Amino acid sequence: MLAGLAFVGELLSVSFFLLFFSLGAVVALALAFADFGLVAQAIGFIVATVLSMIVLRPALLNRLSLRGGEEYAGHRGITGESAVVTEPIEAGGRGTVRVGSGEFWTARTMYSGDGIGKGAKVRVLDTDGLTALVEPVETEGGEQ
Repeated sequence: MLAGLAFVGELLSVSFFLLFFSLGAVVALALAFADFGLVAQAIGFIVATVLSMIVLRPALLNRLSLRGGEEYAGHRGITGESAVVTEPIEAGGRGTVRVGSGEFWTARTMYSGDGIGKGAKVRVLDTDGLTALVEPVETEGGEQ
């Protein structure tokens, strides 16, 4: 019963804490089926719970952290990247750009002046919080 409650609690909290009580309860249950006494079951529960917390919890957290998957570039990681304007950037206002293969950012021009139309290519010069500061990229014909 304790194993089931701890497992359901873990599913609701996703803290990787109650899961190990569930494992300890399963060990105690196995000891009960093997006709060990209550003291052995309690010791088995405590040892299995503590050992699994010490050994398995760090491994699970490391495996599920961002280090195990795709790395997050962070806001400084887009500086210098090329982008395409997806919503026009009005003069003195904001718009939206797509950086790289699909990361969308709110954007404004780095230098006040004319707006930048939809579909224009821009370069990210810096960031201000979650806003990309951009400048238009000149095309081969000298247009912006």
